[in-house]
Order: sequence, then structure tokens, then C-alpha cells
Amino acid sequence: MSGFGAGPFFPTGRGNTSDSTSQPSRVSWYVPEAKEYPKGIFELLYDAIFGDPDKKWGPFSKHIRAAKKQGRWDEWAISDVVDAEPVDSDDGRDNIFNERRGRRGRSARTGAKYRMAEELRHDIRPARIDFEDLLGHRYHPSDYDDDFYRTHYHNLYVNTVEFARKWFDSNIHLETLQGRQQSEPNQIWALKMNPQFIKYAEYVAHDDLECQGWPTTLNDPAHRRWLVVGILGQIMERKIFNELLFGVDDEIGEELVRQDVKWAKQEGYGRKASRATLATYSLEGRLIPPNFWHDVDDLTAKTVKVFLPLLNALKEVRGATSADYSLGAFTQELHSILSYAGVIQVCMAISPSIFHFLSASPGARMDYSTEQQSDMQLYRESKDYWDGVDAAWSSAMDAAMQSGYAPNSFIRQVPRNKDERISMELHRMRGAKVRYAVFPKVTRYKPENVGKVLSDMPTNPSAGMDWEEPNLDTEGQSIIDISNCMVVYYQGLMYPEEGLIESISLEDHMKTLHRDSNGLVGRFWTAAVATASFFRKAFWHILVIGVVVLALYSLIKGVDYLHHLFVHYFIYLIWIAFFGYCLAITYLEKGDNLSAYLVAAVPTLIVYVYGVLYMYDRGDNALTIWDFLPSWITRQTS
Repeated sequence: MSGFGAGPFFPTGRGNTSDSTSQPSRVSWYVPEAKEYPKGIFELLYDAIFGDPDKKWGPFSKHIRAAKKQGRWDEWAISDVVDAEPVDSDDGRDNIFNERRGRRGRSARTGAKYRMAEELRHDIRPARIDFEDLLGHRYHPSDYDDDFYRTHYHNLYVNTVEFARKWFDSNIHLETLQGRQQSEPNQIWALKMNPQFIKYAEYVAHDDLECQGWPTTLNDPAHRRWLVVGILGQIMERKIFNELLFGVDDEIGEELVRQDVKWAKQEGYGRKASRATLATYSLEGRLIPPNFWHDVDDLTAKTVKVFLPLLNALKEVRGATSADYSLGAFTQELHSILSYAGVIQVCMAISPSIFHFLSASPGARMDYSTEQQSDMQLYRESKDYWDGVDAAWSSAMDAAMQSGYAPNSFIRQVPRNKDERISMELHRMRGAKVRYAVFPKVTRYKPENVGKVLSDMPTNPSAGMDWEEPNLDTEGQSIIDISNCMVVYYQGLMYPEEGLIESISLEDHMKTLHRDSNGLVGRFWTAAVATASFFRKAFWHILVIGVVVLALYSLIKGVDYLHHLFVHYFIYLIWIAFFGYCLAITYLEKGDNLSAYLVAAVPTLIVYVYGVLYMYDRGDNALTIWDFLPSWITRQTS
């Protein structure tokens, strides 16, 4: 890919990007109700035994069933991309890059519009960005200026928003997914999501109870968009920007980690400069490390799997789609975003500056010094709702104070005087709090004038130095904001009463969703999993109790054996115990707990087995298998 301009994105400078805070139309397209297809006797019988295969789609199940009956259902899977055959010459060479540039070049010369769908028909494999064209360099300079990082990180954010808008927003509202007569909002969370999707959603989203709860997060297109952007932001921060050098091979990666750990207590700029030098040498004149594209491909595949369940469901209710709406196109655009983030991280890794990433905390109060709103409209909607609730509460409170009793459940307690009312109003005070942590903030810490110190400083101001002006020729640092935390706010309580439940976690919300056991096989499987989980959690308890009981039983039955050991092997046992203790302590100090446990357990087991054999060889006092069974079993057998 010769640049984003040739693909689905167009970030070559800040002037070419749209304003990230511009608001889309809030007039949404509501999904029509799906046609009902009654089930036949064989389908009902199959569902009773093996379960309904459409139940995993939650509230989308009726639409999925209708699509299957109409012959247009096609469930996307990551294997569709992996197993696809590229249409190119089979001469043993990988000409994907040159062939694609040739096709694009011909399109540019003839004035024809580039179409991703046409290219994906020739080769399903994700195209690679030409970073020389994108960055304007054939190799990295010693460092990049602040505007370079600002421009590319801003473009990364804008492209991520556009990606989420296209694939997960599409101005489609899911409120009437199951019909306009439904009494409660759709619980899209009942869809069988990828566990990683749920986990990342907990990192980036917060509940606005009563106004914009968890159902709204996936029902409303704007909320859905910012949730997806937040999840992608977290994936990029955790899997790309937190790396010491993204795409590095194992040998250099281990050396970077070893070096970073070794100098963990040293001054930060020295550590970063040393890492930057090693990272630059490891590139060997290239723009990216040798494993860069392998790591991008791997992360892209894993990220596609995170979104596939929701993407498949939205694909079905989306209606007519364009030619470039396919799993291949989705993978290509995601691949471009992640590779763009990857090369930005490489540019940061070879810089002697320190880059700090900070994500907002969902539910935290606003911080205008570090945060910037991605969508003002959603905050206005929340604020208008709660302003209306507070106005109604104030009117009801005025009436309650005049009459002396609470007119309805809206007023739980009538204040006795003005001070009590002021205290109650304090607990109802609301302000902006983080609803979605959309994109992390980046701060650059850059060393300045390294090695220079103050010299010949006069001891008093009268000597001619202007003490009001900062001295810019001495060693110090610059702190530059590359970007702010991008967030979406909601109107939350500033000083909630103790014990008041203002919101619930996503985990608690999902526990409230009704999930039927699916068929006899499903019920048996659920019971088996629950039983296995119980024994897995109780395994160590059962093991410890069993060992204690066995030890007591062995002491009672093995008095003669213990006397035999004391008389004949006492010195040897003392020596073995002392040697084993010293060896176990050595392993424990090294952190090798397994070896320490083996040193203690193996001799003990040998002595115990020898005792069993000794007692077995003693005529009338010989042990049998029945001695190891409970008495109620031996009575029944006899």
C-alpha cells in the first residue's frame, strides 16, 4: 500500500482530517422487525435435544433465522481470510507489494477510482503500507520533532473513529430490534460475545444508570462507536505502545528487557537513551524491525476475533451493503490501523525521549487539563435528562416542605429545615464524569541541553543577570502534550450518599441477563461444567484433608515400623533430613519452588512406600488393601 491515501484512509497531514469532535446526525435508522418463521416438528425435536443453534445470537436470533431461511446468511470467520487463495503467479516469489503498486499506479494514470473490493478479489491478504511514502523517510533520523508525533497520532485517532463509524455505527439503532411493541430495551449483551470484548469493555466504559445504561451502550449507534474506539485504543496501548520495540525479534527483545530491568533504578533518560541506541542498531537501516509484519498480522487476527460476534450480528441487520463491505475489507482496514500504530511506536522507540501513555478512568471526574471530549452531544443528552430530573425533584421538594409529608416515592425524606435541604441538594449535585475512555493521552518528556550546567552564576541580582527570564542554556527537560485523553462524559453525581448505587459494573449487569439452558445436551453439559468447576476449586482442600487423615492413620498402624526406623536407620535419616533441608532452602532462595518441593517430597514418599512394604511382610500384622478402605466398605464386602 503506497500510503493511506490509496486505501480506506487519508491521513497525510492534519489539514486532511476531519474535526474529531464534529457531531453526526442523531436521526438513526431503526432496524425493521424480522419475518417470523415457525419451526417444524423436526426442528423442535432437534432443539429439545441439542439446543437451538440460533440462541447464541441473543436478540438477533430472529433476524439470523430469517436470513438462513432466505438463503442469505453467511457467518464470517477468521479462517475465511486465512484459507483464502491469492490470485497471483505461482513462481515462488512474493510479488504482492509490486503487483498492488502496479495496479494502483495504472488506476492513477488512467484517472480510474481505486476500489478496495477490486483489489481484494485479486488477493485477500492484507496490503502493507509503504512507510517510506507515509513518513517521508527511507530510514529514521536521530529523532522526530513534536509536530511529527502530533500529526501521526492525531491521524491514527481519526482513522480509528472512521473505522468504528463505518463498521459498528452506520447510524443503525437497535432499540426496536425485536419489534416496536417490546416493553424493555434490547439486551445486546446477551449475544455470545468474545470474552476479550467483555473485558476490554469494562476497561473503557461506565454505566449511566437510568439515563444511558448498559443496554444503550450497544443499542445506540453513537455509544456503540465510542465503545469500539475505546476498545481499539486499549488494544493499541496494551499490545503495541507498551512494547519496548514493536515487531522486534526474540534475541533483541530479550536484550531490551534485560537491559531495562538491569537499569530499572537508574535515571530515566539514560535508560531510554540506551534503549533507543539498541533499538536503532537493531533496525539496521530499515524503518521497521524484522518481525513487524508478522506481529501486525498476528494482532490483527486476534483483534478480528474480538469483534466477530458483534460484527456478524450487525452485518445481518445492516441491510444493503456496498461491495467493499466484507470480512476481507474489515481485516484490511484493521490491519492498516494497527500497522500505523506499530510504526508510530517504532518511531518513539528509537527516540531518546520518554513517551507516557495515560488512559482516562471510566467513572472518574472530568479533568479538563488532560481530557478532551470526543462527542459533546452525548454529554448534552445526559445532562438534559438529569437536569429535568433535578428540576422535578426540586418542585416536589418544595411541595413536600409546604405540606409536611412526602407526596410520592420520589421524595424519600422531607427535610426539617433549610440546612437539611442544602445537605440533600449537595448529594444530588452532578457534574461531568467519564462515560467512555476513548483514546489515551500521550506526553513527551524530552531532555534538553544534556551535560550543560550553570556556570559563573552571580550571587546576587545586581550583578547583571535578569532573574525573571528562564535560563534556557542549562540542562533540563521539556514536557510536551502530544495529545489529550479523548473521552465522552456523562452527568454523574459528584458527592453521592454513602451506600447509594449510582451505577453497576458490566459483570453485574450481565449476571442479570436471562440465559436459558439450551437443550438436553446443553443442560447436561452445564451440569458437568459446574461439577468440574466445584471439584477444581475444592481440589486442594480435599487433598490436604486426605493427606492429614492418611498421615494419622499411618502413624497409628505403623508404630512397629517407626520403631524399626529409629533402631536401625536413625543416623541415616538425620543426615538425609539435614541435607534435604539445606538443598530445599537453596532452591527456595533461587525462587525454584518446584525443585524445593520435590527435594522434600521424594524422600518422604520413599520412606512411606518402604513402610507399606515392611508392614506387608510382617505376618499377622501385615497390611492389606482393606486397611486403606473405609470400615463401612469392608463390612459390606464381608
